[in-house]
Amino acid sequence: MHRVLALAAVLLLCASTALADTQTLRFQPHWVPQAQFAGFYLAKEMGWYQDAGLELEILPHGAEHPAPATLARQEADVALLYLTQALELREQGVDVVNVAQLIQDSSLVLVSLAESGILVPEDLDGQRVSRWASFSLQPEALFRTYGVHPDTVDQGATMAALRTGAVAAATATRYNELVELYLSGLDPDEIEVMPLEDHGVGLAEDGIYVLESTLRERPEAVRTFVEVSLRGWEYAFAHPDAAVDAVMDRVIQAGEPTNRAHQRLMLEALRPLYLEDEALRGPHLDRQDYQLAVSLMRNLGHLEWEPVPYEQFHQDVTQ
Repeated sequence: MHRVLALAAVLLLCASTALADTQTLRFQPHWVPQAQFAGFYLAKEMGWYQDAGLELEILPHGAEHPAPATLARQEADVALLYLTQALELREQGVDVVNVAQLIQDSSLVLVSLAESGILVPEDLDGQRVSRWASFSLQPEALFRTYGVHPDTVDQGATMAALRTGAVAAATATRYNELVELYLSGLDPDEIEVMPLEDHGVGLAEDGIYVLESTLRERPEAVRTFVEVSLRGWEYAFAHPDAAVDAVMDRVIQAGEPTNRAHQRLMLEALRPLYLEDEALRGPHLDRQDYQLAVSLMRNLGHLEWEPVPYEQFHQDVTQ
């Protein structure tokens, strides 16, 4: 009897210690549930964050939950941001730090219907072009580089304006809106794609960011989140069916108007952005990519202050 009680006491102590060691992090993705976040969903579903002592809460995400504002208000501990968004936060006095860079290159393209005859940037002059107000910097940089003056309008969440001819060209990502156009029935030879990366204005996109105070006070929790998330992305590309299952669970919970075929194609379009020779390209933010973003933003008047040094902005916690 005494042995049983002693064993129970040991088990209770171990459980209490494990509970005390568990840390909670709130994670804010920067758009609605979709395959763009498959690695995080899958790692959580597999229980890997919890196994590593991290209780991860994936916050509701979409237009009504902007990741930059959520992180700045400290309603999230970690957020997924574009490099330009993070630099804008720094400009506003929010001390964000890049702790892992997931997408090294730009997925942004300008897309037009082949019948419009828009083949090179100069063809955009005087044309109506839609772009997202929150991601207008790279198209603006393209226009300035080539000295063209299109009639720019705000772009919604779909490609309807392009398909109906309301605009001559629209902004798209390779993994979402471009996939949407193909799923709508357009063949590749009916679409002209102008990658911004090919014209010197492509910037690094999805990165993992925290506040300096969070990294200083909870370095192990941040490191664990990054390492488990990278493992989730590796597994997602190696097991796409499981990844899409995890995505669709989130999609259905959020009531998003999409389907499995769209999400599977999105995941495949993300593959070359994440992988090189079947290995993850991250999590290092390249110094030249940082300097290019700073230069473009300053030239376009998006940054007024001198940004922090690269070594302060990017801190690779996996080293």
